[in-house]
Amino acid sequence: MTDPFSSITWLALRSIPGLGVVIFHRLLKTFATPEKVFLAPLEELIQVKGVNAAMARAIRDFQDWPRWDAALERLINLGGEVITFADPRFPAGLRQIPYAPPFLYVKGTILPADQAAVAVVGTRKPSFYGRKASHRLAAELCRRQVTIVSGLARGIDTAAHQAALESGGRTLAVLGCGVDIVYPIENKELFRLIPQHGALISEFPLGAPPEARHFPIRNRLISGLALGVLVVEAGAQSGANITANYALEQGREVFAVPGPIDSPGSIGPHRLIQQGAKLVQEVADILEELPIPGRAAAAPAREVANAGLEWDDPVIAQLSSVPLQLDDLIRAAGLPAPEVMRRLTLLELEGLVRELPGKFFVLAA
Repeated sequence: MTDPFSSITWLALRSIPGLGVVIFHRLLKTFATPEKVFLAPLEELIQVKGVNAAMARAIRDFQDWPRWDAALERLINLGGEVITFADPRFPAGLRQIPYAPPFLYVKGTILPADQAAVAVVGTRKPSFYGRKASHRLAAELCRRQVTIVSGLARGIDTAAHQAALESGGRTLAVLGCGVDIVYPIENKELFRLIPQHGALISEFPLGAPPEARHFPIRNRLISGLALGVLVVEAGAQSGANITANYALEQGREVFAVPGPIDSPGSIGPHRLIQQGAKLVQEVADILEELPIPGRAAAAPAREVANAGLEWDDPVIAQLSSVPLQLDDLIRAAGLPAPEVMRRLTLLELEGLVRELPGKFFVLAA
């Protein structure tokens, strides 16, 4: 863990009104450490681009140390820590991006192996097809020792994190709030489990609420932590598209899963493909574009206790957005007809499968 006093000075400096990440890094470049910034003469502070007289006086006269001492103590009591830009554990990928955060609030562990990571993002209101694709691709990436990065949001993010945990892999969740805030509340169990198999990460202080303006800011960290970004389903205005744009700016690869042409969730991925993103049908499409040596063969799956859908159900596995006739479905599933009918009934009750005229079945949109 970083030295507590050092961590306090990083938190305190970031709290100065008007002092954003750009000015923070300029001050670091000039004075080397936050401690030296607080000890610098007023005239030297003002010479740093962006630091006006009021900001320089706020730095020089800063007295609110007990607040940040208490905040750090609370974070430690929650099992978290601050990883600063000066810490060798600070993610290498984030060091390279524009507007890198000066430090991260972390609950869990960030390992060197997590540099081999892929971000999986998409809509908060996915179709069953989207959830299934996200889950399958994320699980297969984990079996090849690739860490899954996402934002713990509803929908595609949730499916990706669940897949990582269920396959015994690692996953990093970048939050748009403090690492002490469970959001959305239905992901409370994921919030509990992820630090045991990865980390919850935020640049927002403890208690920071999940405000709408926070999420575009955190999206640059999702892409920055990964070698590439996979967009599964996204509407025209989805936050996943913002993450993909950050990825391009950061020199990351962008991948997209195609979908039905009449689905709103296909608009984002199809537009990305038109703009040059790589179309993904299987995990090999991703791995062949990334500098991840030794990730070609899948590792044996390890189980982690976590509730989730059974994505390997032989009936579900045969269905898609393309209608499949019942007799063909029975043959493809390799199960007795009564068993297929029983499973179809349960799936329809759950709203996952829809029957069309002529005994044709499709995944529900």
